[in-house]
Amino acid sequence: MKKRTIIALIITIILIALILHKVNWHELIQTFKLFDIKNLLPISFLYTFALYLRGIRWKALLLNDKKYTFHNLGEIFIAGSLLNAFLPARAGDLYRAYYLGHIKQEKKMKVLGSVILERAFDGFTVFLFLLAAVILYCRQEWILHLTYIIGGLFVGCILFFYLIFKFNKVDYLCDKFVALWKNLPDKISSVLIKITEKICSYTNDFIQGFEVLNSIKYTFLTFVWSVIIWGIECYTAYLIISSFDLGLGFAAGMFVISLTSFSTMIPSTSVFIGPYQYAYILALGIFGIDKSAALAVSTVHQGILVIVLTIVGGILLLKFNNNEMKDFYKKENN
Repeated sequence: MKKRTIIALIITIILIALILHKVNWHELIQTFKLFDIKNLLPISFLYTFALYLRGIRWKALLLNDKKYTFHNLGEIFIAGSLLNAFLPARAGDLYRAYYLGHIKQEKKMKVLGSVILERAFDGFTVFLFLLAAVILYCRQEWILHLTYIIGGLFVGCILFFYLIFKFNKVDYLCDKFVALWKNLPDKISSVLIKITEKICSYTNDFIQGFEVLNSIKYTFLTFVWSVIIWGIECYTAYLIISSFDLGLGFAAGMFVISLTSFSTMIPSTSVFIGPYQYAYILALGIFGIDKSAALAVSTVHQGILVIVLTIVGGILLLKFNNNEMKDFYKKENN
């Protein structure tokens, strides 16, 4: 078993133990019964709609390149999100970069760069929603400190990516290393030079994925779409919470989405079991909702999202696999 898998398993077990400690099972069951199933359809629609909208944002990140359609990009994003939920190490993001690069004959590292930048925009936008919720509703010390840390992290990330793109020194460093390797024996030198040039080539391709930061128009559009997407996510969370008749407002949805989104950065097992529920309990705890009730709401929320993502993402993965098989047979017959 890999070290990362062991760490994720340990973290999951610890968080589940904390979550289940002193849970009122009667209240948990009673809260489940409060869920208004009539909201299930609009919740599922809004969640799926927000996933597809990410295709429009991804197209903006790729500078509105005509060879991409937002519908196809949305489908690839959903398939990647399904893999992210069930596989470790953000495997879905790697799949997105590989698959889009493959079908569009694009540099895969460039696509991966755009995916990483997309994650930074996600983090920055969710930080803004968390900041707004804190300013409007809650100024508890722990949530204030968390907000400052998150803000510094993602603002710093975007600034870091911009500086890397704007002042690209990869070729300069590559030349320095190549000059250094030339002083070594020929056999060792030739191997190290090839490795260095290959790394530099991949790194330059990766940095090309940040090219949108050189365009005010498309950077702004990316930000606007991020706000719309996460606004829908917050409203979906609010709709789920309100389905339990807990008397909470939109701010609850903002806190839930903010904390659960950042909880996915914590190593865990499939579908983020453990960190997701603990973050949900913290978010609703701000409003005085006890752990048992919050656990019931989080279970329903996560269950709906996982089922919808599995159905839609599974269909798309089958579609992509079928297309790959058709292309393979065409090449074989030709």
